[in-house]
Formats: sequence, structure tokens, C-alpha cells
Amino acid sequence: GAIRLRSDVERKRLFGLGALEASRRLGDIYTPQATEQTYQRLFKLARGCLLAGWPVVVDAAFLRRAERADFAALAASMGLPFAIVDCQASLALLRERITRRQAAGNDPSEAGLAVLEALRTVDEALDADETALSLIVDAVDPASAHSLCRRWLGEPVDG
Repeated sequence: GAIRLRSDVERKRLFGLGALEASRRLGDIYTPQATEQTYQRLFKLARGCLLAGWPVVVDAAFLRRAERADFAALAASMGLPFAIVDCQASLALLRERITRRQAAGNDPSEAGLAVLEALRTVDEALDADETALSLIVDAVDPASAHSLCRRWLGEPVDG
């Protein structure tokens, strides 16, 4: 029942594009400035949804602590629960999935292997406080959304 805010879609909206519309004609929409604007938009949208009483899932890379801290602070300021879903995958698996996604051509994300390599250099590992708020998911065998919700609520999970 949560509203999913997806960074790939919101990034394209910032540039006046539809979710599956190619951005090539606009140049690079993955600049640091575009990323900052994307997170600002996600924050504003998440805040609005939360104020309206909707649970929110913000689907984004969240590679920097400051990005994660902003959303944790938003939840705290509203007295709402907060969790980080930490999806872990090997570099080989990430490359494979990106290649497959690009070949299919039916996903809003246009971040390719070059973006993956560039982002690896700025990825800031979760600190101890963030880890305490995290649900770790193995991307090879991802948990179902229902299972994740049960884990977050501290309920027993089958299997």
C-alpha cells in the first residue's frame, strides 16, 4: 500500500521526459547537479505523501550518507518509522543486470556500465547507526515485499 517514488522516473520528469523516453538528445542527465536535483524532488514528493498519510518507499541508490540522512531526518521529524533496504549484489551481477536491462529497453533507468563504474567511486558504506536501521537483501535471492515488511515489523518470517 505504499507509494513508490523512483529516482529513475523522477530524474526524467525533471528534464521533461516520460519514464521510457530516451534522454540522449538532452545530454547527460546523470551529472552531480542532476542527481542533487533528483534527490531534492524525491524529498519533496516523499514529504507530501507522508503529510497526506501515505507510506512511502523511495527507490534510489542512496550512495551518500547525506542523502540517506535527509530522509531519516524527515521520518524522525514526523514521528514515523524509517528503514533502509540494503540490496547487496556482486559487481558481476550488477553488470549482468544492467546489460540485460539495457537490451530489453523497457526500464526508465538509462544508467549503464559507465555510470555503475563512476558511482562505485562515491558509494559511502552504511555506518553503524544506518546498519541498525537496515534490512539487508541478497540480490541473488531477493526477499518478497511481504517478507521484507514482516522483517521490518519484527514479525516471524517463514522459510
